[in-house]
Amino acid sequence: MLLFFAPYDKTVEPYIRIATGDYEELVSERGKNDALWAILSSMAHEIIHYQQWLEDKEMDEKEAENGSEESLDSYYRFL
Repeated sequence: MLLFFAPYDKTVEPYIRIATGDYEELVSERGKNDALWAILSSMAHEIIHYQQWLEDKEMDEKEAENGSEESLDSYYRFL
């Protein structure tokens, strides 16, 4: 589970919480590479929400999904 906490007050620090307790289950279901990719995808999604918060935008799920895919595609090409 990943969660981005976006406070209303910009003087309060935001955070992303990452729970990785299901990693072994993901590995057995999807394999190591796909399990890691799933976690990276979730993290990238929450980072897009962080960027939205910084820019005082609405928390747009579609934008977060598209942005996270673009980020991971860029990362994959870098590898």
